[in-house]
Amino acid sequence: MMRFVSIIIFVIVCYFILRYLMRLLKEVKLQRNESVGYQHQEYANTEEGYRQILGVATGDSPADIRKKYKELLAKYHPDKVQHLGIEFQEMAERKTKAIMEAYEFFRKKYNL
Repeated sequence: MMRFVSIIIFVIVCYFILRYLMRLLKEVKLQRNESVGYQHQEYANTEEGYRQILGVATGDSPADIRKKYKELLAKYHPDKVQHLGIEFQEMAERKTKAIMEAYEFFRKKYNL
């Protein structure tokens, strides 16, 4: 009986430790993503800035740009990160808007 109780206590403690660590990890990711977002503002409304937002190189084809756009949109869509909390939803909305703006620039440029 004593062994069973100690196992239950151990599991509960591990649960709270993991929960705390996940919360810290979310905060670090949020801070990192926000700092990356501020870097994009330096090149706002320029082709280089849009390439950085989408993560494409100068020599990439329009098909590569479209593929990267779809990948990023699927990754950062606000509905996909809804379970992570309000902070991540807000970050995802900002990121999605930036991704869509960058793709719109390349869509007009290359007639995608």
